[in-house]
Amino acid sequence: MSLLEVEKINSYYGDSHILFDVSMRVEENEVIALLGRNGAGKSTTLKSLMGVVKPKSGVIRHKGVEVQHMLPHELAARGIQLVPEERRVFGSISVHENLQLAAMSAPDPMSLDAIYETFPRLAERRKHRGKELSGGEQQMVAIARAMIRNAGLILLDEPFEGLAPLIVRDLMLVCRKLADDGHTIVIVEQNVRAALSFAHRCYIINNGHVVYEGTPEQLQYENSVIEKYLGVKV
Repeated sequence: MSLLEVEKINSYYGDSHILFDVSMRVEENEVIALLGRNGAGKSTTLKSLMGVVKPKSGVIRHKGVEVQHMLPHELAARGIQLVPEERRVFGSISVHENLQLAAMSAPDPMSLDAIYETFPRLAERRKHRGKELSGGEQQMVAIARAMIRNAGLILLDEPFEGLAPLIVRDLMLVCRKLADDGHTIVIVEQNVRAALSFAHRCYIINNGHVVYEGTPEQLQYENSVIEKYLGVKV
């Protein structure tokens, strides 16, 4: 039994059909890269897994339990956390308070000391309000909120988008550490090389359809697939 099993989900925004029979699996302690061009349906897939978008058909199983009908807070209680592309850091409260708020409803939260050890920059900025942080610092808070809840499955939506190369490097190190520590991760990322650098397997989505599944090593030999669906060189 996989940690997460997705069977032929179809998701919509209003009358617009976005995901078409999307199926995938995620094993425990595995990092999955979800790749594709802008508008392919990657973020909608994550939102469907988190209950933000409700699939109209299909099945999602988490630890063998069907969860496609559950609300986001119910899925969070099961140990699934979405780090959204928009970050959604609370701007009017401090870094420390953002993290405390995330930890309040967690059954076994990680210590703040452990979070600050992972993110020394947040330790320095702990008293600053969310709106006073740079984009990279806000992304650190967004990831740290998922970490402090000891999430068993972390969904990362474009964590490196629009950030300076040095910040991307630091966040990649954090993501690799999460993977090395055994966290299960599904990452959506336009920086294909960065995502594949620590992924175990990858899926490519095109126009709402899964068109490829394989390992990063296998993908690098699929030049026609890379060119057609990603438009980059891996």
